[in-house]
Amino acid sequence: MQKDSSMEKYCIICREESDNFSDEHVIPDALGGYYHIYTVCKECNSDLGSSVDAKLVNHQFAEFQRYLLGLTGKSKKLPNPFSGTHHIAEDVNKKIQLRLGEDGKPTPYTITNVSYEELETEGGGTKVSICIDASDEKKLDSILEKIAKKLQVPIEQLEGIDRSVQTVEKPNIKCSLSIDLADFKIGLLKIAYEFSVDTVDGYFSDPSAIEISEILKNAKYDSVEKFVSIGSGFDHQIFDGLRDYLDFESKKHYLIIVGSQDHGLVCLVHLHGMFSVGVRLSNLPYPDSLAVIGVNDIEKKSFRKIHPEQLLQEVFAPPELRFQYYFPTEHAAQEFLDLQTSEEFGFHTTEAGHPVFDSQGNPLDSDLYSKMKESEHLVTSEALEGGGIAHTFPIQDELFIKILPTGKLVQVIAVREELRQIAKL
Repeated sequence: MQKDSSMEKYCIICREESDNFSDEHVIPDALGGYYHIYTVCKECNSDLGSSVDAKLVNHQFAEFQRYLLGLTGKSKKLPNPFSGTHHIAEDVNKKIQLRLGEDGKPTPYTITNVSYEELETEGGGTKVSICIDASDEKKLDSILEKIAKKLQVPIEQLEGIDRSVQTVEKPNIKCSLSIDLADFKIGLLKIAYEFSVDTVDGYFSDPSAIEISEILKNAKYDSVEKFVSIGSGFDHQIFDGLRDYLDFESKKHYLIIVGSQDHGLVCLVHLHGMFSVGVRLSNLPYPDSLAVIGVNDIEKKSFRKIHPEQLLQEVFAPPELRFQYYFPTEHAAQEFLDLQTSEEFGFHTTEAGHPVFDSQGNPLDSDLYSKMKESEHLVTSEALEGGGIAHTFPIQDELFIKILPTGKLVQVIAVREELRQIAKL
């Protein structure tokens, strides 16, 4: 599938021709996103912000993570994940808010409450109880004026009020949270769609891509789960197979596109500390070799795309090759062992790698890695202690390498390639 150059004239959301494109954050900037594309028209960009991104950015889990990471977004203010009205666990009538101080720490605030109780004593009367936050003490006089007016009594009768201050150390505050379990997924669908259109040649014209762009354009929340169908959005275990290679402890978001002739196109989305989900972007066949990882580094304020070859280079040390030999006699085997004790012992190599020879010492047309590739279907693999993997390639043809310093030929019957892990992405 080839990319249609005329696509560059069209908004990838409304699919209408436009010359007014704007800066679109694939991952919302309020979540620490640094992946920018310029293929969304200004009108659609605005609509996505209010009807799609907002569902993700304002989700309770996202607000908690934004608070912890100090991500303010366009408002330049920290979100308050503790917003709402709560109460003291021991007294449901004492309403509490948790407000963020200048230092960003939540501080309990008592909501003003005035209660009236008719007295049953001789002469009757009304008992008035006022509960206010200590920071609102200056407002007490105006509250008393309103009470006097309501009770139709002179303000002087209330001047003898007992103004005691109670301090509750480490109050036990009972909170209730409302968690969206569905609508936020439209934001994850948008991330996967935009990443794929920007990365995979021809995907913009895929029938599923056309349907997804319509869902995003019209904010069809009920249609999202047709595509966002791998995990609930909170199932971080869908990334378990990648934990050896991706650094989920670091402050990074990960996007992974994988193609398959049999299963189509899938994008995995992991937003640090918030959401993990798989999106089935298409059922059409895509190359099995298609694999791209997007890494959004919140601390470094960067985004980059990484292909499998680069992943190997960053995560693993250069491969170490170990050979299994065949010796026709015990004498030849002992002679080789004796040579290994020499400080000058080594293998004949060139800039291209390990040249290989036939039994007469004539160079073969193919190199060692070509011979290894011929037996890929026979490879056995095992994990290395300390991280990494080892592949053993049986050599099917008669093949020799030269050893130094003698230049003698030694027959190789298997090659073990060890890839030792040195980092996570």
